[in-house]
Amino acid sequence: MKTKIRLFIFFVLVFSISLFAQEKNVEDATNLFLYSIMFGTVCLTAAAIAGAFAQSKALRTAVDNIGRNPAAADSIRGVLIIALALIESLVIYVLLIDLILYFVKWGNYTY
Repeated sequence: MKTKIRLFIFFVLVFSISLFAQEKNVEDATNLFLYSIMFGTVCLTAAAIAGAFAQSKALRTAVDNIGRNPAAADSIRGVLIIALALIESLVIYVLLIDLILYFVKWGNYTY
């Protein structure tokens, strides 16, 4: 799993290097906008997938521990809810950054 994540990050970095090697002109604003949308989509998808895996692993571990020790169910449930909220907030932060990238007026920053 770690090698897949490393390969994914490597390919994202390799494909994003070409953004900085281009000449700046009016057409670059459109290209930069399209690249920001594509990069934001990839990041949001990766964050959603990673969040879903983390939530499923946390839920699986919590249910297993409650099954082993039913007396500790209340404390495990409380910690689980806090952990799930923190995991979900990371995905919401990525969504917020994507929305910021989407609403930036790229034509103002090309000269």
